[in-house]
Amino acid sequence: MTPQTCRHCRHFTDQAADLERLVPGLRILSSAYSAVRADNGICLRHDEIRRPAPACADFEAASPRMSR
Repeated sequence: MTPQTCRHCRHFTDQAADLERLVPGLRILSSAYSAVRADNGICLRHDEIRRPAPACADFEAASPRMSR
């Protein structure tokens, strides 16, 4: 069974390249490759930066090839 955390949701991305593309100006301030962001990512469903903690009610399991 897939754990119900943001990390395993199809709406979540924590890939540095995705974060830099989705957050205009992020590279001016720093970089998504920085250790400071830890494992935070972006929920594409809610358009917000979040920790991959327990998922919300909109959780949809990512396909196996999308798993992180």
